[in-house]
Amino acid sequence: MSVQQYLVEYSNVSIDRNGSKLLDNVTFSVSAGEFVTLEGSVGSGKSTLLRSLYADVKISSGKANVLGFDLTDLPMRKIPRLRSKMGIVFQNYLLFDNKTVFDNLKFVLDSLSYKTNGSQKDYIMSVLAKVGLESKASTFPHMLSGGERQTVAVARALVHCPQLILADEPTGNLDQESAAHIAQILYDSSQSGAAVIVATHDEPVFAGFKPRIFKISGTALCQ
Repeated sequence: MSVQQYLVEYSNVSIDRNGSKLLDNVTFSVSAGEFVTLEGSVGSGKSTLLRSLYADVKISSGKANVLGFDLTDLPMRKIPRLRSKMGIVFQNYLLFDNKTVFDNLKFVLDSLSYKTNGSQKDYIMSVLAKVGLESKASTFPHMLSGGERQTVAVARALVHCPQLILADEPTGNLDQESAAHIAQILYDSSQSGAAVIVATHDEPVFAGFKPRIFKISGTALCQ
């Protein structure tokens, strides 16, 4: 019988800031192919937990392993290697305004020296086609709608086929149709084998995909 391999495994994790406990005794695990939502009110700690997964917030105590990296003893020099195995969707897009949609994705591939099957151009165009933005390849982000910018941000997070995808309130400021489109792309990524963790207070958008739900209440995480 094979042993379950988790991409994310937290055990009794606490996160403190300035003497205050933000999260306490957090235990959860996530496997490849799982679609997970972190739910809770605004300010509950969803983003803090998500940021801890990519080593932007320090673990105060407990055991935390992500993609084979021990977050409690992770040298600064290894953080880029951890993040290279992830796709991260930020709340505010964080796109390069001086680069086209195509070049925003190309930047990721070039930075990671990611080798594509066939030409890089054809590969990027196929990713954009998959999310419905092939016609926007030469467009700059400021010329796009909010939903389109968020779709670019998701495509950029997916372009290097990461093992783990983290999305922080990806539908928070979008209309219903755009939100549903983003949710579908993220869910499809889990069906392709990636682990997907979404921090959201927009629960109805994701409910139809029957995610595994973790809720943050106070400083606790419960399922």
